[in-house]
Amino acid sequence: MTVKLTIENANEDLIKAIKSMAKISKSKVKIQEEKGIDKAIKSYKKEKDNLKIYKNFEEFEKDL
Repeated sequence: MTVKLTIENANEDLIKAIKSMAKISKSKVKIQEEKGIDKAIKSYKKEKDNLKIYKNFEEFEKDL
């Protein structure tokens, strides 16, 4: 059986604990750290409908 588990903001202690539990149950664990660009892409896709696009910097300044 394969189970995909996503944990956000996991620290090293939690990762060690999960690896230990997997070892006890003779399971394999894959830890995949999300890189900054991946986070940025996810954030963009989630918020792209709410983003305002400016033609130039002057328009942006006026909006501030």
